[in-house]
Amino acid sequence: MSWSTESLALVVTGGMLLLVVIASLHSRVALAAGSRAIFLVGAVSFIAFALLTEYAVDVHVPPVVLALPLIPVVIIAMLVHRLVREARAVRTTPTSVAVTYRTDPDPVPFAAHGQGSARLLATSPYATATELSELAYAHPELRPAIAANPSAPASLLQWLTEQGEPAVLAAISARGRLLG
Repeated sequence: MSWSTESLALVVTGGMLLLVVIASLHSRVALAAGSRAIFLVGAVSFIAFALLTEYAVDVHVPPVVLALPLIPVVIIAMLVHRLVREARAVRTTPTSVAVTYRTDPDPVPFAAHGQGSARLLATSPYATATELSELAYAHPELRPAIAANPSAPASLLQWLTEQGEPAVLAAISARGRLLG
């Protein structure tokens, strides 16, 4: 028995969704666990439906399914675009922690509100783990200061390391030299 074009389109769509799931396991491709699960269920569903229509049930699949492979193609294109954009951003970041601190555009570093207060909190040894985590997510430019903060928990340092920013890695490395 030969496969219909529609069933092959379903298998290809399921296969490409499965590739998205596999690619999301790489550390440079950020995909939430919920999204990963949805893509996996979609991949299994498409492949299972194709097998079901070919071998178990005599169902006529409308030709519109031929456009379904465009969905994972768009998703893959979006992931690749984000990876390229992040790679370009990493190349333009300073490589030295000292350079990051010296290029502060804020003329009043410890203002009562705004960026200065965020910088003050980032360097405060009294900041909580939650405050530092929220700050690291909301203000990427403060990540080197947060990484150097002695109050930063190990889980936050691990996440910062996974981001791969050279200034953050230098700050975490400097922490290790101070401790060891």
